[in-house]
Amino acid sequence: MSEKDALMVREFANGLRLELFDTSRHYFGGYWRLSIEARCLVPLSAANIKDSERLAELRRQLGDPVPLVRSVEQMAVPPELVDETRAVLQQRLLAQLVPLVEHPDFAARFLAKEYQQRIKRTLRGIPCLT
Repeated sequence: MSEKDALMVREFANGLRLELFDTSRHYFGGYWRLSIEARCLVPLSAANIKDSERLAELRRQLGDPVPLVRSVEQMAVPPELVDETRAVLQQRLLAQLVPLVEHPDFAARFLAKEYQQRIKRTLRGIPCLT
């Protein structure tokens, strides 16, 4: 999906950009599965990492940029409540993510957590999860 498909785009002082997308679909008999997805690409440069070896390891393990993808959804929404429910889901997702993403240390914390999760999966020896 492109920026023109986004419900909303919000840019923050720390250089990050949060985009919201509507990934809803018709469910059955007029009912809808409403889903709002948030995406933010977190470049390694946003973490201000000075150690070149650490930066190379992060790039090898995670890639650059590292995607943050979160979503909220609600099943079986009747047609007359679709617009109202979509707005509620969008506000709920924004309330969860905006305080996190706009924080100046978000990139460094997010990249550290993603790296730890990737290493943990690798240490378990499950190749499909690495």
